[in-house]
Amino acid sequence: MSDEARVIETVLAPGLLRWTISHPRKRNALTPAMLATLEAGARALRGEVVLLDAAPGPCFCAGFDLDALPEGQVDAPAASAPDAPLIAASAALQTCDGLLVAVVRGEVFGAGVELIAACDLRLAAHDARFTVPAARLGVVYHAAGVALLRRVFGPALAPRLLLAAEAIGADEAHRAGALLSLHAPDELAQASETFATRLRQGAPQSLRAHRDLLRALDRGGPSGEELAAHEQARRVAYASEDFREGRAAARERRSPRFRGG
Repeated sequence: MSDEARVIETVLAPGLLRWTISHPRKRNALTPAMLATLEAGARALRGEVVLLDAAPGPCFCAGFDLDALPEGQVDAPAASAPDAPLIAASAALQTCDGLLVAVVRGEVFGAGVELIAACDLRLAAHDARFTVPAARLGVVYHAAGVALLRRVFGPALAPRLLLAAEAIGADEAHRAGALLSLHAPDELAQASETFATRLRQGAPQSLRAHRDLLRALDRGGPSGEELAAHEQARRVAYASEDFREGRAAARERRSPRFRGG
């Protein structure tokens, strides 16, 4: 595999993509250009399921490439902060019109932990470990990132990540609810593709509405506007061809063939 720092997109099936973080020479550390690719890719999604994984090796992601992380200035605007590319990519992942599934094995550091936390769901191998070394680097993590880590890893593990810079193992992260499921390393890829295929079998309007409300609940919502949008989605769904197809398939004991309408 090339040592070039990049994010590789692979089309696995219609509506099913794989994004692979690849920077083997630096243990898949993230550069600003890689983060910009993730941001642009997230903003371009239109209902796809995306598996986010990394190039093979003992490290899923070494965090932000420190050689590409410039020093900041106290009076600089937030948009020019050294970690602005990470903040933008994380926000895009959390608000995109897609379902993101992180597929994690090995060590994950810093910015890599935030990116997998920004995904909707996370599957991991038993050898996965999560570390946020901000306290050891003299970094003050951005507020939205702190909130995200606490939301995903919970009130017990987040302080250990951010204050003690402890490595949290997969079993502990799974018990805390940060991981959907654990798998043997050699079974993770197949398990993730099987799960993603199952997601793709759902009615698009149902997946989208439930995804959006789950995200809103994670953020401490939903707002009145989000509740109204969810109620409208329910009304549209009950009048849709997909609802008629779902009922027909259930009666005929066959798999539904949803068309997104």
